[in-house]
Amino acid sequence: MHDPMTVAFDIRSSWPKPAVWYTERAAQTGVRWEAGGPFWVLAGRGLYFPSLITVWHRDPSGYDDTTCRRARWQWHVHHWRIQVRPLQALRCRLLTHCSWCRGRHRKGDAVNVSHQWDRPRGPWWRGETGLFHRDCSAIQSAHSTCVCHDALLDQVTYGRCARCTKHRAYGTTPQRLTRARELAAIPAGQRAPKNEED
Repeated sequence: MHDPMTVAFDIRSSWPKPAVWYTERAAQTGVRWEAGGPFWVLAGRGLYFPSLITVWHRDPSGYDDTTCRRARWQWHVHHWRIQVRPLQALRCRLLTHCSWCRGRHRKGDAVNVSHQWDRPRGPWWRGETGLFHRDCSAIQSAHSTCVCHDALLDQVTYGRCARCTKHRAYGTTPQRLTRARELAAIPAGQRAPKNEED
């Protein structure tokens, strides 16, 4: 099944942010001036105009635009879902906590890694659940992975260890297993020291 949501309209900010990678790309290609769309180049500097409001069209069939494939599907106002990005950012900053360490979402230390595909939506005043910091995600994954020295991996249950009942992917390299052991040694609910984060 494909995502039934399609962007109908995008209202962008009038205040650009610097886009370093776009500046480097413009320098490589020799572009000095380019305007239009979300990325602009002015005097060789890349700028990005972020989205403030995104209007999504949600197809009522649950698939990607199979019932609304007529002209002017963007104007089906009764199918719209409106996403206000500044409010989402504020909600994330104030209400979202890491599921592993319970730390807050901060600039440079975002709580935006998920281990699930389709979690149920919660009320807006509670924040999002099931999200991790990047390093906390790695630690949580290591805690749920078999790190036994002589693992007895079962062929029937695809990599489940008979000793610890956790799973290990086939073909795990010794380097990855060593790193998983290091991360699994960190106590539950704690983060890696700053010099060990990857």
